Amino acid sequence: MCQVHPKKTAEKTYTSREGKLPAHREGNNIPEHCLNLLSPALQEKVRELEQIPILPDWSVKTRGIPNLCLRSALFGVVKRGRRRAVRGELVAAVKGLDIRYTGWRLDQGDFDVMVQALHLQSQFLERPTGPYLRFKVKTFLRAIGRQSGKSGREWLKDCFRRLTATAVEINVRFDHKYTEETYTYSGSLVDEFYHNDREQTYFLRINHKLADLFDAGWTQLQWRQRLHLKTNLAKWLHGFYASHREPYPIKVATLKHLCGSECGRLVDYRRNLRGALNELVKVGAIEAWRIDKEDKVHVRKT
Repeated sequence: MCQVHPKKTAEKTYTSREGKLPAHREGNNIPEHCLNLLSPALQEKVRELEQIPILPDWSVKTRGIPNLCLRSALFGVVKRGRRRAVRGELVAAVKGLDIRYTGWRLDQGDFDVMVQALHLQSQFLERPTGPYLRFKVKTFLRAIGRQSGKSGREWLKDCFRRLTATAVEINVRFDHKYTEETYTYSGSLVDEFYHNDREQTYFLRINHKLADLFDAGWTQLQWRQRLHLKTNLAKWLHGFYASHREPYPIKVATLKHLCGSECGRLVDYRRNLRGALNELVKVGAIEAWRIDKEDKVHVRKT
């Protein structure tokens, strides 16, 4: 069963199957006046380490991802050949999330790439390449269920181009008993990447501020389940329902809006939705589903 994690606890830690980890905070960086007491070489090393995202811990069989990526159309359902560039477009999202996006629209393939990069980041905190992830193209593609031939390699490079050429503005609102708190993030998803064509190797630097997005809540996705899903809608639904402990009834039209579907008619989307939900049952992500007379989708998780 996928584990959904709370946004943040009083101790400022993340809860995971393996225990608790301290949350990453920019406020935890070494103050400038203390840095000045160190040698120039040590100062440079400390500043480099501060640019490495410190992510929560999760099992190698799962993948951790902030809930805001699962409950919005930031990584949506985009028809092949219909990808378009947008500028400051408001992204469909659940209540409490305000996301604006500039760049080429991101789909479920881009989601796989981003999630796998975050997974590598979480697994290897100390490495000689500093804030850069180093990985082989073939290994990376196989990990996300893709072929490692020429077309796969070119597809991966296109994904990194899109993830680098993005501008995401996110406002997350938390309703407390007496006050309302808003967290804002603005920036790209990937800072930069280098590709060695001869060795078929990437050096990738993820925006270190992405670690803060886990504070708003995150989920462990059962990766093997996702790799067995065939349609992009099923993949989006897999993440959406994984981010809810107890899924609530939701209208078909609302799901269509949230996933960013470009399906013209609701009747066509409803047909696709039925097929996608059956996929989730087949891989064991949910136990059962039904659509009631009010056109609301009811899902029962395993």
